[in-house]
Amino acid sequence: MPPTPVSLARRIVRDLMIYTRGQQQRWVPVETIERRLVLKDEKATDAALALAIEKGWLSANTGHAIGLTDAGRKLAKV
Repeated sequence: MPPTPVSLARRIVRDLMIYTRGQQQRWVPVETIERRLVLKDEKATDAALALAIEKGWLSANTGHAIGLTDAGRKLAKV
C-alpha cells in the first residue's frame, strides 16, 4: 500500500533535515531527495510536497528545489 501524503511529507521533511543538517537557507533539488528516498511515484511525491508546502514545513523555489522552514525543522526534531 502506498504511503499517505502526510506520512510521505513527514518522511521528506525528516530526510531534508538530515541532508541539510538543519541549515537555514539551504536549497536542495527535489531530485536529490527522490533519489535518497527511492521515490518513484511522481504523483505521490508531488502530492506530499504540495502538502508540506501548504502546511509550512517546506518552501520551494522556481528551480525545483526545496528548503526547510522553521516549522519543518521543528517537525523533523519530533
